[in-house]
Amino acid sequence: MDNGASSYRRFLDGDKSGLNEIVDMYGNNLMYFINGFVKNITLAEDLMEDTFMELIVHKHFFRGDSSFKTYLFKIGRNKALNALKREKVFVSLETEIEDTEKLEDLIIKTDKNRHIRDAMKKIKDDYATVIHLLYFEGMSYEEIGKVMKKSNKQIKNLAYRARNSLKEVLEKEGFSYEE
Repeated sequence: MDNGASSYRRFLDGDKSGLNEIVDMYGNNLMYFINGFVKNITLAEDLMEDTFMELIVHKHFFRGDSSFKTYLFKIGRNKALNALKREKVFVSLETEIEDTEKLEDLIIKTDKNRHIRDAMKKIKDDYATVIHLLYFEGMSYEEIGKVMKKSNKQIKNLAYRARNSLKEVLEKEGFSYEE
């Protein structure tokens, strides 16, 4: 699987449906990922759109050094971090609950995943990011390292600590944890 690279190449060659395929493939997951940083679903949606605009405006920046999905999520992460710097807001408690619940319902299908998502909100942001990219986006340690600008060893350590932290939170809430 090429993670959208062939669709992007088609878009670069003039086929507009290639970009539509990428948006359909990654739009919701990218928005949820960005929302993990900015904690505001409306802002996350805007930043997701900005991320796709980046693909349109800077068409030839993708060199293929990583998977297309990694490249896209790295752009999204950078957009989120820049927005946080611009607005000087690191944690916003004014999340639009209705929109967040709708988004989570689209992404999270099972009750088990809902427990995990709730527990992920209670662990460190870096831990939640690693878990999201590793298990929900299916990225490798190397890809996550590129997104988070960390070495493979740092990502492996973060993943280990993140799993243990998540396990502790889940067990405190009475949820049985299965590895």
